[in-house]
Amino acid sequence: MPNGSKTSSLYDRVSAKRLMADVEALSRWVRLSGTPEELEAFKYVQGQLKRAGCKTTLILHDAFISLPGPASLLVTVRSDETPTAIPCVTHSFSASTGDAAVSATACFAGDGTPADLECLRPGGKIAVVDGLATPDRVHAAERAGAAGLVCLNRDPLVHEMIVSPVWGSPARDDLDRLPKIPVVSVAATDGDRLREIVKRGAVWVHLRTQVDTGWRKTPILIGDLEGTVEDTFVMLAGHIDSWYKGAMDNGTANATMLEVARVLGGVKRYRGIRFAFWSGHSHGRYSGSTWYVDHHWTELNDRCVAHVNIDSVGGRGAVINTHAWAMPETAGLADRVIQEVAGQRFLGGRVGRAGDQSFLGVGLPSLLMSLSEQPADSSDASRDFNIRTGGATGGLGWWWHTTDDLPDKIDPEVLLRDAKIYVGIMHAFATAPVIPLDYAAAARAWLKALTDLPAAAGGYVDLKPVVAEARRLVTAADALARTARAVAARPTRQAARAVNAALMAMGRALIPVGYTAAGRFHHDPALEQHGAPLLAATRALGETAGDDARHLAVQAQRDMNAVRFALRQAADAAEMAVRDVKRPGRTRR
Repeated sequence: MPNGSKTSSLYDRVSAKRLMADVEALSRWVRLSGTPEELEAFKYVQGQLKRAGCKTTLILHDAFISLPGPASLLVTVRSDETPTAIPCVTHSFSASTGDAAVSATACFAGDGTPADLECLRPGGKIAVVDGLATPDRVHAAERAGAAGLVCLNRDPLVHEMIVSPVWGSPARDDLDRLPKIPVVSVAATDGDRLREIVKRGAVWVHLRTQVDTGWRKTPILIGDLEGTVEDTFVMLAGHIDSWYKGAMDNGTANATMLEVARVLGGVKRYRGIRFAFWSGHSHGRYSGSTWYVDHHWTELNDRCVAHVNIDSVGGRGAVINTHAWAMPETAGLADRVIQEVAGQRFLGGRVGRAGDQSFLGVGLPSLLMSLSEQPADSSDASRDFNIRTGGATGGLGWWWHTTDDLPDKIDPEVLLRDAKIYVGIMHAFATAPVIPLDYAAAARAWLKALTDLPAAAGGYVDLKPVVAEARRLVTAADALARTARAVAARPTRQAARAVNAALMAMGRALIPVGYTAAGRFHHDPALEQHGAPLLAATRALGETAGDDARHLAVQAQRDMNAVRFALRQAADAAEMAVRDVKRPGRTRR
């Protein structure tokens, strides 16, 4: 990682003027996935990458894309009155009613939890709920028998959303998981009015939605800066497609990626940097990044040392740099760079199921997505984000996913700060002989997660072997960390190769079992996860009894076998690397 005068020199090369010029250029186009306008934006970015010295590849591939069209929401209190029209939008992958309407009585179902949705019984009603239109809410409404779903946003403009839980283009077996009901959203003022009408009871709602869903050709753009020593690379990735002009989401991220290419293009790199620009983020549930990992799995497994994600940076008033996603093994690097650039301590949050995070099955260490957020009490804060985060932050701003996501919502100084953070992180990954990953922290996180499992689960699954394996991993990872520090202080190519091979092998073992249920070659749905999915069954044993517990224990045992095996693989890799460095003639190729 850069330090001292070298750091200052590096950051001084980052230009707010160039960043804003790229944002303005990209904001010329409405970048719906698979449209000619989006392809023009891709070609602009490709030209800028070439000028920065990148070798570029533009890919066109088939993707299952859903573009929302017109929608209408009519409300009738009495059968003989003229319906009241409420402005609304429909969403990607909502069911389309076509010219007909879905008409039914409505009930107000609070936040859309299963308990709230009891008002739908015996079924066939339209649910009106508070909050953003999310796959979780749509899935819950469908299970409760809703004929349609109306989501009441709290911000002044309605947020465009995607409501399918299927990650990427659906395989044939995924088709029955696509939403089957029409879904619309209403902005704050109209939503407040509708909420009060529905609460009074005996209300009929008439929904019309038109959604264009099907296969389209969409682009992926790859830009490569080669390394000089290792045939590996760190990947910086973000989407180009957008809602409306998308200045912040995702024009600022694309501009930052271009600036990283310009600044680091002239720096001597130990390993390469790959810039990946996706389509299908907003309208295909991450179809671009999913296609890429499915078709480049082996190369990513063999050569990619980390995935750095970028989305919606530089927003006006976004002064918080503390809550972005990280893994234990990547959080330390984020903390060091963010302290250096922004003077803030990075708290981080667990990497979740959103934002083109399509690489967890491969086992790529991941860092960030959206980096900067609004204070909860800011006039620019999003009330919808504020509610969703329990009041922790105001999210990305009230203009996120709306017609007002325009260049005037970008603060050049905030964007400059965020871009410097990405430059510092990418410089560290690309130039450090030893990859800056902390698997001692990851090992301790695993030990804590396993020892925190409910004691009652031990009556069904023997946890002692997996806890013992976690303790062994902590010891092995600590030893590797000491070895890595010594190698970093006096690097040789052979010793660095041994340590780096172990770090990559540890990620390939631990990340898939820590962040996925589907495993290394498939994709979990875009639904919220709480902690490691493979620990869920064992955690639930603490609150289950009788035959239900016995059935649950079958799954828990299988999951514990997977976790134990992964911990063993990671410990083996760490121990082997320490031995190889001590006996350099035995270093693995």
